[in-house]
Amino acid sequence: MAIDVPVSELRRAVVASTDDGRIAVLLFFRSPEFVVDGVATQHHPVPVFLEPELKGQARELVEAVQRELLEGRRVVATRPDFTPPALVPSPHGPMRQDVTWAAQRMRFTGHTVRQINALQTLARPDEYVLELAQATYSGVPGLVAITTLRFLFIGAETVYEVPVAALDRAEVVNPPAPGTSATLKVHAYPEVLEFIDWVPVDFARLATALRLACEIQHVDGSIAPARPASTDLFAEWQLLVERRRLGMVEDEPFQRQAVGIMLATAG
Repeated sequence: MAIDVPVSELRRAVVASTDDGRIAVLLFFRSPEFVVDGVATQHHPVPVFLEPELKGQARELVEAVQRELLEGRRVVATRPDFTPPALVPSPHGPMRQDVTWAAQRMRFTGHTVRQINALQTLARPDEYVLELAQATYSGVPGLVAITTLRFLFIGAETVYEVPVAALDRAEVVNPPAPGTSATLKVHAYPEVLEFIDWVPVDFARLATALRLACEIQHVDGSIAPARPASTDLFAEWQLLVERRRLGMVEDEPFQRQAVGIMLATAG
């Protein structure tokens, strides 16, 4: 018997032990019409038997299938519209709506008006400016900005940029006492960039936006290599079990290949 159904048709999967010491992965299907050997499988599981030494790996495989089932029930929140706006003429020169909105959210703009105006044209047409904050870096006052693609520090005469793909995280160290400065630490492996200012609330908002930019980059930019889907591993495992049942695979190669499939579920 060969089973070829998507994981979405599974209701649950559990690991059990048989009286003769073998391990069985019990598969419960959602559809009552799915019949195996004349028995509806909605409440009667289909067992897949393994050797006892594979119990740990079998549990890992079942957990991976359960995660896949849970992922199928996930409600994905709608991402805000980060379509980069065009430059539009104004009495103060060309301006972008995203830069203007980010500047309006700043608690204190201080002496960064010049840098904010510069960002209007420094921002690339393929990126959206998320947040801004006044900051000082290595004794130089300026403006920090996070976009969907870059982290920027704009000083009086220089501009530094780090691609979001190179960023790890950001954290804010609040002032130890009233009247002292807060610190924004941006982790760009292997470096840690430190910025200081008196307004930690702007730093906190920028750090949150940086995390969002990193998440978007990891999803859309595929920074992390994709792991094999549980559906693919499950189908490969089914084929292996069926080949063994037909006598096409000996015990030792079967165990070796089964362990390889199960280890893949743990990444």
